[in-house]
Amino acid sequence: MGFLNLFNKRSDNGSKLSVSLPVIEPAEAKEEIKSVETPVVAPTNKEKPMTISYATGWPIDVIYGYLCKNYENKGFDDAMLKSDLAFRDLNMSLIKNKILMVFREINLNYDVMKQDLQTRIDNCNAAGLLTTVSELEKTMSTINAHKEELKQLEADFRNNANEASIPLQSYDCGFLRGIASIQMSGTNGTIKTPAMQSHDTIALNRGIA
Repeated sequence: MGFLNLFNKRSDNGSKLSVSLPVIEPAEAKEEIKSVETPVVAPTNKEKPMTISYATGWPIDVIYGYLCKNYENKGFDDAMLKSDLAFRDLNMSLIKNKILMVFREINLNYDVMKQDLQTRIDNCNAAGLLTTVSELEKTMSTINAHKEELKQLEADFRNNANEASIPLQSYDCGFLRGIASIQMSGTNGTIKTPAMQSHDTIALNRGIA
């Protein structure tokens, strides 16, 4: 997983500070996460890029993307392969561990950003650049707010609660739907539809009755 520069660093003479979103490549190549605003494209391979387009432009957007992903179709497809609850639990555990790793990486990313920013704040304080320090402290406040949001989102995800429950609950729903489909289809693996009767057959049956 590669990271771009977290900041286009500001010189002490007062040039503009900007923050860029690090590019994170998820393990699942076929994922596509979309929302609104200007997209940030992080290609996972040459065939299928992952698109993240949330409004903040910060690393937390990656977490929002994963927590908004619906795994119902994956759950259904897995049930078609093997309709065993132990198989379901294994796949749900894999999804959970993957997303927890993303949480860990995003948190580490923010920690590096904080260390870098604090160093710059200290240097600007020493140089008496109070306006620059004020701007940097606003950025630090944003980082701390995102860290708190990440903490709450991770707690909800671990407990499969609130909005953070979407990935695991959607997979479970899809898997159970797949099992139900298999039960309805019978041994042939295809859902049987009732045969249509002709008008003559219906009339004959009525006559016999």
